[in-house]
Amino acid sequence: MRRRSLVISGALVVGVLLVATGASAQTATQTGLSPRQLMIRLTSAAGTGTGVSNIGEVIADLVGLEVSTAPLGSSAGGFTFTFDPVTRSFSRAAPSFGPMFGERAVTAGEGRANFGVNYIRTTYDTLDGINLRDGSLRTTILRAGSTDLFTGNVALDVKTDTVVLFANVALSSWFDLGVAVPYVRLQMTGTHQIADEISEGAATSEGLGDVALRAKIRLYPAEQGGVALGIDARVPTGDKEALLGAGVTRTAVSGIWSATFGSIAPHVSAGYEFWSDPFQVYDPLNRAAIDAGRHGSVYAAGIEWAASDRLTVNGELTGRTITDCGRFGYRDLPFRGNPFGITSAAIASVNPQGLRQMSVAAGIKWNFAGSALLTANILKPIDDSGLRDELTPIIGFDWGF
Repeated sequence: MRRRSLVISGALVVGVLLVATGASAQTATQTGLSPRQLMIRLTSAAGTGTGVSNIGEVIADLVGLEVSTAPLGSSAGGFTFTFDPVTRSFSRAAPSFGPMFGERAVTAGEGRANFGVNYIRTTYDTLDGINLRDGSLRTTILRAGSTDLFTGNVALDVKTDTVVLFANVALSSWFDLGVAVPYVRLQMTGTHQIADEISEGAATSEGLGDVALRAKIRLYPAEQGGVALGIDARVPTGDKEALLGAGVTRTAVSGIWSATFGSIAPHVSAGYEFWSDPFQVYDPLNRAAIDAGRHGSVYAAGIEWAASDRLTVNGELTGRTITDCGRFGYRDLPFRGNPFGITSAAIASVNPQGLRQMSVAAGIKWNFAGSALLTANILKPIDDSGLRDELTPIIGFDWGF
């Protein structure tokens, strides 16, 4: 193990110092690379994609995960109904128009359905609290004692525009089925600089994201609420190389509770998410693939306020955990005696300590005509864990029939 670290660190310092002592600056433009490969190339400790640092794979996986877990909109439906066999007519099952992203226990009502579309604009701003866009992320640090002599810095600008088409149909008074189909456009530019060497590039991709298949079973009806079981399966239809999906099948099984008290309707859900395969990244020190995240929990809680018969105001708290998920960290490597006076290097690396994220959301649902709803929401993280967008706007349309 120690011998490997010395070999890696020795190769790194030779490459860096040859650049640092060169006569002129050099800029290399990376072309013809997929978004994933460009991410890895720009976050390599040496700026050349030599695999000294594996943090680029983690960032790429987290982008794919965030894209595939983009808020799709609740499958609970804006308009929900119950059928009265005496009057042989439908009536509203709840005064509000439902949650933003969470779930409630009522179904759409036998024979009823709704469909809609959401637009989500996401800009990935930070990784574990470190700004991704201004060059604050350091891929490597060469030190003489406690003094930093040379650092590699990367600036990444990653944006996604996602359009989600979703539909939900109640096959009975207690069973709903739904599907959500995202279409994603990703844009990425980046620059890595160490000493006078600059590596830069850009990549775009677009296509189908990870499709979500949903089911809800109402186990215990209680007037305008009750208890239900929810199943949400994310199918890896998005291209992982293009950062359009996570590349693994994820199935969340959740318990759902909701109720209605006048114009106020609270809801809570919690469950466990099973992954078909783990995220894996290559560890150059051990020369083997290591797991960087698999399985986790999901939860949400919120309140709907029926401000009027045409307007619902929402507030929600959402969260998730991922077991052994890769987090940003540094690996310290010692140096043997060398003519440059370098004593150690810190290289960006994976720290599989697990991921815990929480976000808050606020929004409205406005019934502007018939059974059509216009929705507008904002989503904001309340922690720095993992890859984060400081503020995510979401607008949409929902129609029930």
